[in-house]
Amino acid sequence: MEIASFVLEAISFLRDCSPTTRGNLISICRLQKNTKSLKTEKGKLMELRDDVKARVDTALPYRKQVTGWLRRVEELDTELETVLHQVEERDKETQQRCCRGYLFPRSLRSHFKLGKLVLEKLKDVADLKETGENFGDIADMLPQPLVDEMPLGDTVGMDSNFREVWNYFCDPGAGIIGIYGMGGVGKTTLLTRINNELIGRVGQDYDVVIWTVVSRDQNDEKVQDKIGQKLGFPDEIWNRMGRSEKAKSIFRVLKTKRFVLLLDDLWDVYDLTEAGVPLPSEQNKAKVVLTTRREDVCDLMHAQRKFRVNCLAWREAWRLFQSKVGQEVLQSNPAIFELAVAIAEECSGLPLALITVGQAMRSRRTIEEWRYAATTLRKSAAEFTSMEKKVISLLEFSFDNLPDDTTKSCFLYCALYPEDWYLDTVNLINTWLGEGFLDQSENLSEAYDKGCHIIGTLKLACLLESGERIADNYIKMHDMIRDNALWVISDKGATKGKTLVQANLNLTKAPANSKWEKAERIFLMKNSINQLTGSPRCPNLLTLDLRWNDLRMISDSFFDFMPCLKLVDLSTNKHLAELPRSFYKLVSLQHLDLSYTGIKELSLEFRNLTKLKFLYVNNMDELRVLPQQVLSNLSMLKRLDLFHSGISDQEVDGNVFSGGNELLMDELECLQDLQALSFTVKSEHGLRRFSRSSKLQSVTYGLDIELCRGTTILRLQSDMGLSWVQISNCCDLEEVAIDWVGGSETPCNNRNLSATCLVHLGSLIIKNCKVLVHLNWLIWVPNLKSLTIANCEAMKKLIGHGDADAGGAEITEESSVFCNLQTLELNDLPQLKSICSHPLSFDSLRTIHVFDCPELKKLPFHANSAKDKIYSISGQKTWWDGLQWDNMTIKSTFAPYFWEL
Repeated sequence: MEIASFVLEAISFLRDCSPTTRGNLISICRLQKNTKSLKTEKGKLMELRDDVKARVDTALPYRKQVTGWLRRVEELDTELETVLHQVEERDKETQQRCCRGYLFPRSLRSHFKLGKLVLEKLKDVADLKETGENFGDIADMLPQPLVDEMPLGDTVGMDSNFREVWNYFCDPGAGIIGIYGMGGVGKTTLLTRINNELIGRVGQDYDVVIWTVVSRDQNDEKVQDKIGQKLGFPDEIWNRMGRSEKAKSIFRVLKTKRFVLLLDDLWDVYDLTEAGVPLPSEQNKAKVVLTTRREDVCDLMHAQRKFRVNCLAWREAWRLFQSKVGQEVLQSNPAIFELAVAIAEECSGLPLALITVGQAMRSRRTIEEWRYAATTLRKSAAEFTSMEKKVISLLEFSFDNLPDDTTKSCFLYCALYPEDWYLDTVNLINTWLGEGFLDQSENLSEAYDKGCHIIGTLKLACLLESGERIADNYIKMHDMIRDNALWVISDKGATKGKTLVQANLNLTKAPANSKWEKAERIFLMKNSINQLTGSPRCPNLLTLDLRWNDLRMISDSFFDFMPCLKLVDLSTNKHLAELPRSFYKLVSLQHLDLSYTGIKELSLEFRNLTKLKFLYVNNMDELRVLPQQVLSNLSMLKRLDLFHSGISDQEVDGNVFSGGNELLMDELECLQDLQALSFTVKSEHGLRRFSRSSKLQSVTYGLDIELCRGTTILRLQSDMGLSWVQISNCCDLEEVAIDWVGGSETPCNNRNLSATCLVHLGSLIIKNCKVLVHLNWLIWVPNLKSLTIANCEAMKKLIGHGDADAGGAEITEESSVFCNLQTLELNDLPQLKSICSHPLSFDSLRTIHVFDCPELKKLPFHANSAKDKIYSISGQKTWWDGLQWDNMTIKSTFAPYFWEL
């Protein structure tokens, strides 16, 4: 019955079929073969899908035609699973019927329909395969892992910088590298050279190199856009993404690549993780190189290594300048050649300035043109052709980026000093205080800390440079930076025309009084002005700086019309013997510096200057008269410098008193606002009086002790705020000791106490102390930077004298003794045999000077002492040749730094 039923069903089905369908019956009946083909083609389609998807996911997450095709493949994959399941069920049924003796399936119609469906899906698979294969090379749609070659300017003098950075770049451990320096110094040129050097490395060591400029006003998303553009993301999709989506897309691409990211001109920290950039590691072999004008940006970016790009040395600077001017012009006239040298020197090694000036002078052929150029550059670089646009304005960006107006004012003030001037940071901060840039209501110590912070900020911004060969407390300003600052002062905003600066111009006469009238600040330092005459009307004048001149006379009426004057600096006018009567009318005066003048007497009228807060009358050898009740009447004094003044030599006599007697100290103790004092003590009596005054000890930062006969032991309290101490001509002094606050006599078993002992003491000078044997107490002074010992006949060891080193403290190579010492000077010490019994690290030592120390046969150095810090070791050749070394490696390490005296 079933066979008959099947035959009738087949006849009916064939009758209902169209001719076309009947023509395909043979193919449809091949269901098993077609199903096998479908499975095979499905597998190939899925392989193609996986291949396309993998390449797209790692390089291009979105492309309409690709994503649409992938979606259709996924949909067809689901349909194919259903069809193949139906075929599998049909096969099971057929096998069961055959086992029972039946030849045909239960329903021929459904069998044919299933075969037709299989054929349709085969066609769908073929169509999708053809579409996928016809995408062509997916790589054509994706970003090529290339580095774009960039035009490279002159690299004269930059070879050593490049080699140093490149050698570190090639280190597998290098991840983030910072390159910093002032504007125009060649940071971008160096980065460009690194970029171009990578051209031959792509495909071998790296997959992609991305260059992006991070301008100051750019937001983080714009940098993302540049990275995305380099990676080839299509604009129509990319522009619809938010910042987070962009980060995910960038990360999905870069996490599988060995990339190099070059970030040029970074002004602030840039969060790589938030941007989607994987952090470099040895595993992903990625690198990030950044350039910035701020050293602290390198630290904020967690650079493993940072490199400073400095201005060119003269030889390289001259080569660069010659290449821009051309030999034809330089050799046309010897006078032009000499002027060219002078002009190149004015550029102070700044590559951008050398290039700009050199190119501008290439077409100049006459001596007059070259002479005019030299004069213009000396007066103001901003007036030179192209300099304002290309150089000065570039440097102005650094100024504009300073954090606040106080920092900007302090920076501009540094430019008022002469060119190439080394500024003592303490004196500079004193002047900032006098000018009112720093809050005078603050504790002076806090104000000094703030001043140091500002100097640090300016150094990090590469607007100030360390006086590295001198000491950390000196700074200087690059000539081009100074020109930029003077341009800002003279030409911008409210300051225009209000500052008169004529420093170090060899002036013998002061500018005409008419030039003074509108000024608020006048700086005439480092000239040869010998007199000030007339009565200039200066209703708005706040600052008058005449230090380092040759003043001999100031007319009596000179200060009559300067009612607002707050700061006067007459220091280092050695021939100035007296102040005019009009000077005592300056009732607004807050800062006065008379140090290193020849003034012999300060009038009783001096007490009228009741607003004085900062008074410097130190190193005035001729000063003999300082009336009583003058100092005590200056009740607003915060800082007073009296050391090395002639008044210290006088005994009490009417209204004259000495620096070491009780009358002077009584007056000083009356100054309730006094926070910083330096003075000289010249008697044992005065020293005892000083030691009894907790007020004076608490405010004294500088102490000069001279001629204290009879004093065998000098005791210093461990908590004193002394910054410097000088001890001289104390012929009976055998020992300097520390009185430990809290009652401890010796801290030999507590190393931590050294962190609280005379923590501010940075400079110590000891001279002509004939019986002083050692300086063991110095091992407890943690921050000493400068040490000078001279004419101490009995001294055999600086530290480590006796059976126990410095009171029982053990000194080893790991000791922190002298860890901050920068300069060491030893003169005329006939018995000195040892500086220290063990080699020390001398982490900060830059210079050591030894003269007439014949018994000093060994320096306490090991191979790593003063590493990367030492600048010079000066002494007699016979002394150097007689030194003993633990091994030749140590000698060869220090031999290049020896200078013969």
